[in-house]
Amino acid sequence: MKPDLNRIQIAPGVGKRAAFEQRESGILHTPLQAETAFYDCIRQGDVQRLQEKMEQYLNSGFVIGRLSNDSLRQMQYWAVSSITLAARAAMAGGLEQISAYNLSDHYIQCADNLKSGGEILEFLTEKAVELTLLVSQAHKRLRYSPHVRHSIDYIERHLYEKISVPAVAESCSLSPDYLSAVFKKETGQNFMDYLTELRVNKSKELLCRDDLSVQDVAELVGSRDLKYFSRLFKK
Repeated sequence: MKPDLNRIQIAPGVGKRAAFEQRESGILHTPLQAETAFYDCIRQGDVQRLQEKMEQYLNSGFVIGRLSNDSLRQMQYWAVSSITLAARAAMAGGLEQISAYNLSDHYIQCADNLKSGGEILEFLTEKAVELTLLVSQAHKRLRYSPHVRHSIDYIERHLYEKISVPAVAESCSLSPDYLSAVFKKETGQNFMDYLTELRVNKSKELLCRDDLSVQDVAELVGSRDLKYFSRLFKK
């Protein structure tokens, strides 16, 4: 379902009179318990339950604090706080800190460039699912053998450089053939397909930035050939 901005209410009142006006109007902040349950879905990497919670909130409505008298800035400020909490829930769930912090910064920059409250709400619901999927993947990694975990870490640390199976195998003190076989058995993907998918997903994040051209993004994810990069992205 497409999120409906009209389902969000802003808590009335400012300053010392805020609590009085909220009690009088009956429009109180969404309880902490409900908010905690939502972020627990991210921490646990539970995409299905997260989507159920979001649908529940969007159908029944929820209340957020008054952060600005400007409607767009109100939503932008709320986006910043929501993204920050979501990133910390993801870290608590096992997502690597550098990835979580960088995603948080990137999401905030993207939200800052959006032009309406409706766009921001849709963006937040989309990224909540994306972040939860990443946590779910992080949980799966814990079940991988040390060699496969090391290989994935190596890929992420050298994502913007030239990466080959022999180089990664050497870092694991394994033969390329053995590493390839183990990697495919445990992840369900061959090494190069995994690398390509990771690079394409990273390029999708970078393409949101106004200061980078497609050529810049291609080079950043390790592809000097723009035509080849375009074919991979389309595929």
